Amino acid sequence: MKPEEVKRMEEEEDEEFVGLNVDTNLLEIVQVLFKTEPEVEVFYDGFLERINLDKKLRKHTDDRKRMNSAFLDELLKYHDLDTINDALNGLAGDDELVSMEEEKDVNKVLRKTFKNKMEFRMFMTYISQFMMEDKDTPVEAAAKSMKRLGKSDADILKITSVIDKIF
Repeated sequence: MKPEEVKRMEEEEDEEFVGLNVDTNLLEIVQVLFKTEPEVEVFYDGFLERINLDKKLRKHTDDRKRMNSAFLDELLKYHDLDTINDALNGLAGDDELVSMEEEKDVNKVLRKTFKNKMEFRMFMTYISQFMMEDKDTPVEAAAKSMKRLGKSDADILKITSVIDKIF
């Protein structure tokens, strides 16, 4: 037999999110972190399931600190702590354009790493090959490509960090 609170929550439809005792800034970042409506619904369904399964949460829904903690735990299932922090601080991870200074740094790294255009073209060919054939991520493919070209670990680290920033 289900407790009355659980029965009441199941009977409510879309209004179930209105009564959550969670800080409003936490509720607002859900729209920032999850881009589509189905993602938001899946998140909230998981959070409500967590409330239903956790006896302490179910009995103490008026304890805002406990509810905030549970809400953050649920967010951590989908996003890392840095992403959540950025969203809370208003630095939502929208696609930011690369600044001119960063672009100059990338050019310097590429010019120092590759001897000529042909070597760079081989690097790009290897990346494409590894990504298509081995289903590697761009960073993994870049590391393998650099190794195949006989580059040092320091060069590999420089290039993979640049690619990691891009992707």
